[in-house]
Amino acid sequence: MPDEPVAAFRLRTTDVLPSTADLVVVGAGVVGCATAFRAARAGLRTVVLDARPRPATLTTAAATGAYRLQFDNAEEIALVREGIELYEDFAERAGLPGYDVGLRPQGYLFCARDEDAATRQRELVARQHAFGLTDVELLDGDEARRRHPWIADEVTQARFRAGDGFIDQVRLAWGYALAASGGPGVDRPTGSAEATFALGQRVTSLRVVGGRIVAVETHDGAVAAPLVVLA
Repeated sequence: MPDEPVAAFRLRTTDVLPSTADLVVVGAGVVGCATAFRAARAGLRTVVLDARPRPATLTTAAATGAYRLQFDNAEEIALVREGIELYEDFAERAGLPGYDVGLRPQGYLFCARDEDAATRQRELVARQHAFGLTDVELLDGDEARRRHPWIADEVTQARFRAGDGFIDQVRLAWGYALAASGGPGVDRPTGSAEATFALGQRVTSLRVVGGRIVAVETHDGAVAAPLVVLA
């Protein structure tokens, strides 16, 4: 488990597999933990199953943790912006006082070395500005090198957004899990539910009746639920 301030909270786990749930989430990586967080806040009795003994120890731990808003369409910008706004205010919105997700907005720089690439880059920045992403800067080669001296001489143009950067994706996953489980120290909103994390539970199959999922089978038993998210 990551260091402080994560240690100020405790993840609720169980060794006894719940018999029923409103939703079963298979996988306790960052996507599974985020799903459990949103589901619990919506009042769904959620069970998270993972074959590993701790959350966020497989693909989540291997990810880069990079995030950016420099996309070429308004829909993706809006979707990712919602996530970044949550990260920037994560401790408050997750009910985890003092929790740090390791947000490092150190900027994303994209370089062009020929006129074709520079033209495409100018057109993209113009679209991004039209989408409301007005803090993307278009820099000529000299200005790019003044700010970033390691850039090669053949770079003629660059685009830069200082608000892009990196996040500690493991700490983020743990934050989602801690907030979802509603353990000690978590400020859980009225009307939300608590997610149950059953770790060390390898899912073996989905039980289907009449074309609908009715339960998730593990090596220790089954959890009956009408909804399943494979994360």
